[in-house]
Amino acid sequence: MTPKQKSLPVKGTGAATTPPIEHILNALKAGLSTAPFCGGLASLMTDYIPSAKQKRLEEFANQIAADLETLQKHVNENTLLTDDFAFMFEKCFRGVAENYQTEKLEAFRGIVVNSATGFNASQEEREYFVNLVNSLSGLHLRILKFMAVPLVYLADMKISPNQIRGGFSSFFPVAIPGVNLEVIKSAFGDLYQYGFIGTDKSIFVTMTSGQGLSLLGGRVTPLGTRFIEFCMVRRP
Repeated sequence: MTPKQKSLPVKGTGAATTPPIEHILNALKAGLSTAPFCGGLASLMTDYIPSAKQKRLEEFANQIAADLETLQKHVNENTLLTDDFAFMFEKCFRGVAENYQTEKLEAFRGIVVNSATGFNASQEEREYFVNLVNSLSGLHLRILKFMAVPLVYLADMKISPNQIRGGFSSFFPVAIPGVNLEVIKSAFGDLYQYGFIGTDKSIFVTMTSGQGLSLLGGRVTPLGTRFIEFCMVRRP
C-alpha cells in the first residue's frame, strides 16, 4: 500500500468509519437535543462556534494582508517562501482559531507581520515567543504591554495618561479596568517568574517616592521588551 493510500479514509458504513471526536460531538448534541433548556448550547456548538472561528480567521487574514501592503518595502518575498515563515504563520493561524481575546489576536498578528518583515530573531526564539502567546492569558499580555509601552497602551485603550496617578494599587485598576486587583497582582507575579519584569508583586504594597507612569520606568526586562516588540505590529 502506498503512503497516499494509507492516508485515505476507509469508506463504508457504521460507527467505525466516524472519527472519535465526531462521535463525541454527535453524542453530546444528541443528548442536548432531548433537554429543552439546552437547545441554546446545542446551537452554540453547531452554529456559533464554527462561524465565529471562520470570522476571526477571515478578519485576521485581511489584517495581515493590509499590514504587509503597508509595510511592503520591509517585506522580503523570499522570507514568505521559507519553511520557517510557513511554520510561524500556521502556529498563529491556529492560535487565532482557538482564541478570541483581543490581546492574543493582536499578538498573533504582530508575530506574523514581524516574521515577514525581518525581525532579528532565530527560529527557536520566535517559536518560543509564539508558544508563550498561546500559554499566557490576555491579562498577562495587557499588563506587560502597559508596562513596556504605557503611552501606546493607554492610547489604544482610550485612557488618559492623567488618570494614571498614585502607586501600583491605585493606577493598575484604572489601566486594567474590570479586573480584580488581586487577580492583577497574581498575573503580575507570573510575569516576574517568566523574567519579563524585574519587580515582583510586593511593589503593590511598597511605599515609593514617585507615582504614576514614572513608576513603570525600567521595570520591564530586556527579555520582556523583546517579547512585546515581537508581538506588536511594527509601524511604517
